[in-house]
Amino acid sequence: MQLKDKVVFITGGAQGFGRGVAEAVLKKGAKVCLADVKRDQGEATAKELQAASGADHVFFVKCDVTNVAGFEDAFKAAVSKFGHVDVMCNNAGILDERIWEKQLEINFTAVVRGTMMALNHMRKDKGGRGGVIINTASMAAMVPTYWFPVYGGCKSAVYHFTSSWAQNPEMKAAEVRLVTICPTGAKTALLDLDDDQIIQPADFIEDTVFCTVDQVVSAFLMAMEDDTINGTALTVRAKEGVEKMKLSMVPVD
Repeated sequence: MQLKDKVVFITGGAQGFGRGVAEAVLKKGAKVCLADVKRDQGEATAKELQAASGADHVFFVKCDVTNVAGFEDAFKAAVSKFGHVDVMCNNAGILDERIWEKQLEINFTAVVRGTMMALNHMRKDKGGRGGVIINTASMAAMVPTYWFPVYGGCKSAVYHFTSSWAQNPEMKAAEVRLVTICPTGAKTALLDLDDDQIIQPADFIEDTVFCTVDQVVSAFLMAMEDDTINGTALTVRAKEGVEKMKLSMVPVD
């Protein structure tokens, strides 16, 4: 996909990976809707990006992805503003094992909801323009650890869900690709942790080799621009960079 004039919708867009992706696609001529529950930070980010890329290219909408009607309204607002959405980035997430139910809502249920909204909007076989859906998971989806069992479980579910939809034979006619981004830890606000948000936090900080936001952004760009990537997890590690990993299709009797 060529990103010039394409519309990219990003949940969790006010900071971290979301903001980094927004900056990168704007440089390539895309338009961006930043959706985030943090109104003040989201509006400030949008203003900064508008100053660099033009007021008509950046739009902020307050969005709590756990609020069904609110999430749907945010997506509709982006469509109303720009006419369509070409790339959906389900990127909003939290890491806090104390509130595991909320982790499930934000890190998995909202990803399912955002995927289905985008898919129904994009499908060429149902009147859409085609597109790409990118869901943020984690290397925790691939490698079980004791630090955050619910968080890891959510991210594993995101990978499985996204790859399963990509295998659907209807996606060829729909012309919608689905990709998962699986980074190791990166030093964003997500990892500004209190001691009781994960299990044995000192071990986590000591054992983890963090990747950079720029490395993760490069994986998002690869997922958008390389039309051969579908049903793939793009893993991002500090030393190896971005790598592709794909599950084999399992025949069903």
